[in-house]
Amino acid sequence: MFTAISGPQTCRIDPRDRDYWAEVRSRFILEPGHAYLNNAALGMPPKPVQDSVAEGFRLMSENPSKAKRVFHDYIEGELRPAMTGFLRAKTGEIALARNATEGLYHIINGLDLAPGDRILMTTQEHPSAVRPWKVRSERDGIEIREVHIPSPLAGEDDILERISEAIDERVKVLFFCHVTRGGYLYPVKRLCALARERGLITAIDGAQAVGMMDVDLTEIDCDMYTNSLHKWFLGPAGTGFLYVNHAMQPSFSSLYAPASEPGGDARHYEIQGTYDLPVRAALGTALDFLNRIGIDNIERRLRMLSDYLRKALLDIPRLRLLTSLSHDISSPGSTIFEFDGINAARWRGPLEEEANLHVDDHDRDGHRGIRISTHYYNTTDEIDRCVDKLKEMLRREG
Repeated sequence: MFTAISGPQTCRIDPRDRDYWAEVRSRFILEPGHAYLNNAALGMPPKPVQDSVAEGFRLMSENPSKAKRVFHDYIEGELRPAMTGFLRAKTGEIALARNATEGLYHIINGLDLAPGDRILMTTQEHPSAVRPWKVRSERDGIEIREVHIPSPLAGEDDILERISEAIDERVKVLFFCHVTRGGYLYPVKRLCALARERGLITAIDGAQAVGMMDVDLTEIDCDMYTNSLHKWFLGPAGTGFLYVNHAMQPSFSSLYAPASEPGGDARHYEIQGTYDLPVRAALGTALDFLNRIGIDNIERRLRMLSDYLRKALLDIPRLRLLTSLSHDISSPGSTIFEFDGINAARWRGPLEEEANLHVDDHDRDGHRGIRISTHYYNTTDEIDRCVDKLKEMLRREG
């Protein structure tokens, strides 16, 4: 029942090959007639992942003693090394978690910070990522400073300049998204280099990055990185990871392991006790599914679909595209837009109820718009359906 995780696909696949991507789509069990365009909220695991979870719980019911052993052997002997390789981390740098938010709570509570120390973040962070920093701020007197990043983005250099100007002697940690909720792509390697030059710790919220594009943690060269694997990676709900590089670990405390225990292993940062073993083990199936397609092929497919979507949206009257057409500052998957004089955020319900189109609202930064997040199993036909329905909604508004 446990998946032998294949190596990454190296053959280049045409992102417009209808037959190939239709075969991939056939491995998903979405209700007929529905177009799921909200992958940035929660990914849609393929059927093999669903089957893996079900089989895992069956094994636990049939023979719990055996199940504990075989799950442990698979997770430690195959899954963790494979995930470490996929992320280009080093052995002992990956802790498995339930989601990016859980990883952030570990980060925030494991850092040695004193009253008056400052955390620098941007105004584009996820609300669920800001909340744990506020908890630590209230308890320990650390300060949070937000750097305003305009929406739409002005460019990589503008982001670097705004953050650089906000760094002072009290700032200890630079925290930022790899990809924002709205699909803005931050220059993560340049930000990490800036932080190193200024002696700052770097912590990255990668919830919207892993699984849509190649993420090389060694190349990014951050101190910590956390992700929800049930989004673009298409793992089961309640899966994620926390990366802590070896250089950071000696000064980064664990909530679950005493300081007297030998260091050098990020497993010290994992919650102790019984956890949902079948769900975690199914990450192996999700990684195998992804590897058989290839992360480079996935990113090219996502770019093709989002470029198609963004160009189609430009033909809709009164629509303002907030996501850049430039790949340098936009994610491969998420697209946000608004309409002049219209609160389009309230269209999310009618789009789903009337047309089986699943999208999300984008009601922040002064926008009342919509977010569409396309994954590799989506099609240009589904995008056309969505664009036609948006035009119909606009006509209703007069």
